[in-house]
Amino acid sequence: MRSRLLALVAVLTLLTTVSASALPGLGSVAGLAPVKCTPEDITVDGRVFPEPRLSATFLTFADFECGIGVLDEVHPGLVDITELDEPSRGGAPVYDIRVTDESVPVSEKRHLLILSSIHGNEHAGREGAARVIEDMVDQRNDQEFIQETLAQFVVHFVFPNPDGWINGDMTHADGGVNFTRANDGSRDLNRNFPVQGYLRASNGTLDQPEGRGLDALLAEFADLEHDSDDPDYRGWYLGTDNHGQGVKPVAASGLQIVGQFDYRKSERLARFADSISDNIEGIALESIEVLNQATGGAVQPYEWGTLYDILGYSAAGSGIDYYNSPATQDGLGVEGTGFATEMTASNLPFSNILTHPGEVNQMWVDTVRAINYAMFKTAVDPLTHTFPVGGRTAYVEDPTPTSSIDSNGFGDGNDDIPANFTGDDPEVDPDFSFTHYTVSRMKFFTDLNRFADNPLDAVRIPDVLSGDVDLSSYDSLVLADEVMPEGNDLAGWVTALTGFVEGGGNLVVTDGAAPLLADLFPGIDAGDVTATNRNVGYVDFLDTSEDHLNEGLRGVASQTWDVIPVGFPDNAGAAPNWTVSQDAWDALPGAVTAGTNGSGRTIYGQADLGEGTVTFLGALLPEPTEDYFHPYGLQNYAVTYTGYTLLENMLDHQR
Repeated sequence: MRSRLLALVAVLTLLTTVSASALPGLGSVAGLAPVKCTPEDITVDGRVFPEPRLSATFLTFADFECGIGVLDEVHPGLVDITELDEPSRGGAPVYDIRVTDESVPVSEKRHLLILSSIHGNEHAGREGAARVIEDMVDQRNDQEFIQETLAQFVVHFVFPNPDGWINGDMTHADGGVNFTRANDGSRDLNRNFPVQGYLRASNGTLDQPEGRGLDALLAEFADLEHDSDDPDYRGWYLGTDNHGQGVKPVAASGLQIVGQFDYRKSERLARFADSISDNIEGIALESIEVLNQATGGAVQPYEWGTLYDILGYSAAGSGIDYYNSPATQDGLGVEGTGFATEMTASNLPFSNILTHPGEVNQMWVDTVRAINYAMFKTAVDPLTHTFPVGGRTAYVEDPTPTSSIDSNGFGDGNDDIPANFTGDDPEVDPDFSFTHYTVSRMKFFTDLNRFADNPLDAVRIPDVLSGDVDLSSYDSLVLADEVMPEGNDLAGWVTALTGFVEGGGNLVVTDGAAPLLADLFPGIDAGDVTATNRNVGYVDFLDTSEDHLNEGLRGVASQTWDVIPVGFPDNAGAAPNWTVSQDAWDALPGAVTAGTNGSGRTIYGQADLGEGTVTFLGALLPEPTEDYFHPYGLQNYAVTYTGYTLLENMLDHQR
């Protein structure tokens, strides 16, 4: 499949190096324009931005400026051409094209963000965005969800990397002959943002004008005072970030970002991803089938998962991560809800304006249409999401947070500012100081209770040991990341937990609480339980479809928590994943291993103890760490949509 798709790209590239005047139906008609630069100009299909399969080349930056100018002239009440505060490193304007029905006051609206081609060599985003803008304002487009979007939202189409675009136009005096990933400062703009959590100093935080401009735009419309479902909320709502990847046998790969996402936000993104799949099949399927017929291939419409599940890495400092950042106690953050997508074959070497594969580009554009239309539909008709809890449930509270204002301060990670950190440069922030935080994995449970049909109670160990709390009144009890978060009577605590389980309860043990398994089960030795550092928290699921533990898995399901938001470095093998010997686990009464992590290592499973069960997941909810550089603070948790699904399954228990 890869060779066939590459062959198609090569053939189309060869064809499109021929001048437009030699292509039938394109340049052969006298006066035919590649795009409209005046309303009177004539294009091959009458559109301002013609469909790609009828176009001889990619859109140049100058073409885009022409076409947007025409749309603004023809639809002045719908299109507003604005620029970010600073031009690009190469001196080009960084456009924020705002599309909305201006007859409805902007002050009454929320905001949607569409980032397009922040990597300049990933053409699909900007090619699609230009057509989507035209689709929205064209009076022939009377789809109700488009009209509702225009009435309720301001849609910001931001084109963050004009330098990388112009380089491939071959019109830039200082540029090369190909589109470039970076700007003219040789900086990857999608690593440039001040995210909460671990920060890779070499990324050059906000040292580029494009990043500073986008940061200012997000700050301008951020609403950190209201909940996103509050009728008075006027901040950033949903967003898309459209990229390109190498050749894959899917038209697009959706990337669910991971951070401190409460259940509503996580589920909203998951449902958004599912609706993208439906929309691609409805909008882009024809162009995908044309491509398949031309190649004899079998490109599928869509896949989705986390960034790590799809591409195999995490990335510190990306724009869409920053868009998703929660509010901090210092009043920073954006509070958007954004999703990224990678279009296949839209990140190839040696591409420029002449290497235009028309049918492939049509597939990209139709896919970008589907993605953004899915966002619009989700925005105007939001769903209510409820987390189901199978029985009366409690979690063991850890009363000691991780805080920058305790005796440990900002921790070892911020003791020395790396020499290549740019966030404290006067040009970036003349008043820079570390962002304060007080965080705890316990925030996960208080956030979850806002959406749980049966809210979880917090119980303290001293209250259990004193008899003030009767664990037998609960069906399930969650012990997250620490065996005994307070007190020192370990023997008494183990006795209480053993009694709870043997009496019919379900004890859910996660992360660093795993050593408790050796205290609960005679068949497990202390040496059977270990922590192995991985790049992220994940589960390799086994084929246990008949077992309830793996019910409801969606997308490409493996990652359960991400590293960057809670302070662990990306792609560094620093994420603790707790496992138990699979041989020892499977020998327990009623044991099932639902997932592994390494050969012969159970990371997810369930076993019987007396009348009850112990359910174990060794990678879900670690406490944030201060051991690595985190200048902009930390987030409380970073559970993925798969992590939420597993927790739902683990709590499906009644005595």
